[in-house]
Amino acid sequence: MDGTIVDTEQYWQTAQLNLLSDHGLPPLTEEQELGMVGSSMADASEFFARLGVRLEPQEIVDHMNSTVMASILRELDWRPGALELLTDLHAAGIPNALVTNSTRILADAVVSTLDAPLFTIVIAGDEVDNGKPHPEPYLRAAEQLGVAPESCIAVEDSRRGLEAARAAGCATIGIPHGQTLEAHHAHLVTHTLEGITLDELGELVERVASATATATATATGQDAQTAHDAANRESEAQL
Repeated sequence: MDGTIVDTEQYWQTAQLNLLSDHGLPPLTEEQELGMVGSSMADASEFFARLGVRLEPQEIVDHMNSTVMASILRELDWRPGALELLTDLHAAGIPNALVTNSTRILADAVVSTLDAPLFTIVIAGDEVDNGKPHPEPYLRAAEQLGVAPESCIAVEDSRRGLEAARAAGCATIGIPHGQTLEAHHAHLVTHTLEGITLDELGELVERVASATATATATATGQDAQTAHDAANRESEAQL
């Protein structure tokens, strides 16, 4: 969500800076900031506590949430192409999920800015036992949508998020935003979602399914076409 479809990274940076300053601590280094990209709120709160923030982990989460939410409700910019793609999915009746390591209250704040219900479901970081890079958030999203993970495409801006999605079996699109993403991190790496069509998403699912089937066939000695057909039956007509 943050940095992938909405441009909220600067809100997080401001909240972090204020939190550290309030406790007499220096700003994060560039290396520390990059290491935080895609972190869950639980991991982030523990990180700030180790740096010397004299608050309980939940107090840190509450502080960050309140600061970021105030900024979101004041002004929210969407990343290029995100709203357009969500609108196309909604118009086509294709289910989708907002899967984020952020808390539910922040996810709801983002959703509340929309004029239409563009997200079918929301899976937030404080609603799962294991946040990204664990695959649980994506597996839960696929289960609630009633589709196979292999028929889903995950859009992420962080290596943690992409690791979670690929471990769940999803096709992946990486949109670098502060953290460098290489070709091996995602099935497709692009600067924005601008101009991406539903047909292209369908082709990506097909391409990933075909590659997976071929790899499986090679590993097991199974006929490649048989494996490919089985993968297609799992993901037929779904994105």
